[in-house]
Amino acid sequence: MVLEKNTSHKILGGFNIVVNGIFSLLCLSEFYKVGILQETKNYPFGGEGPVPFYYKTADLYSNVTLVYGSIFTILLIIGIWNIKNNKVNEKILFCITCALILIQVLQ
Repeated sequence: MVLEKNTSHKILGGFNIVVNGIFSLLCLSEFYKVGILQETKNYPFGGEGPVPFYYKTADLYSNVTLVYGSIFTILLIIGIWNIKNNKVNEKILFCITCALILIQVLQ
């Protein structure tokens, strides 16, 4: 069964919206928890052991999660806007989302 271009566009757009929404929520909730509420007792801050560079301090961690959360939120807004307007190729948004997730994981 071959999907129409419009159907595959909506499926890929929906996937982008869901993934960007989840990552945006996760990153911004981490920023809120660590940066605003100062709940840091369960985090290995100080750079001890095999942790990413941004675990050096709570402020650095909250800033990094805020940046990632903001970028994922921007991609989420573009994805929602694009479902109705079809101005941006969904494959490009998908590639940007995958690249950002890869960068976040590798970092």
